[in-house]
Amino acid sequence: MNQRDKWLLCDKDDLLKDCRVDAYKSPGPGGQRKNKVETAIRLVHKPSGLSAQGQATRSQRQNKSLALRNLQMHIACGLRTPADPEQLEIPAEISECLQPIGNSASGSAAKMRLTVSTGNRLFWAAAAFVLDVFEASGGKLADAARAIGVSTSNLASFLRRHRALLAAAQQIRKANGHSPLK
Repeated sequence: MNQRDKWLLCDKDDLLKDCRVDAYKSPGPGGQRKNKVETAIRLVHKPSGLSAQGQATRSQRQNKSLALRNLQMHIACGLRTPADPEQLEIPAEISECLQPIGNSASGSAAKMRLTVSTGNRLFWAAAAFVLDVFEASGGKLADAARAIGVSTSNLASFLRRHRALLAAAQQIRKANGHSPLK
């Protein structure tokens, strides 16, 4: 398992240990407490240099949790690991996100369906894996779907589950000279 995947799969407290935590005042909700209390959180992940913020609530604890989720998103969408679509080994953690589908009357080669919600602790690890395969496939949706063993529509649907994930996929397509996903 590579270092990026360890960061995405580790306990949030362990990920936080690798971060510099900055509390600061920020505009936003707060009423009379606005700009008086340092409730916004900025995390800087020391090993990767990536940073993330959380400032949506008046609770520092909730903002720290939000910043950790945002950091996982930045790690998954920003750090690529080489993958070979021809000799792809699906990690055990990612296999948990793949569900077998019934006998397909359409004769599709897809035997699995990628089913993981954005709230699942494995979502960003699965997203990073999919982006690695997508990049190794030259941004071609059909090739990446075939390598993972899912349908192109299932893969496209997965990529649309989070705006940052879709933006990362669009960047890969653009870098390979393809039009954006619709």
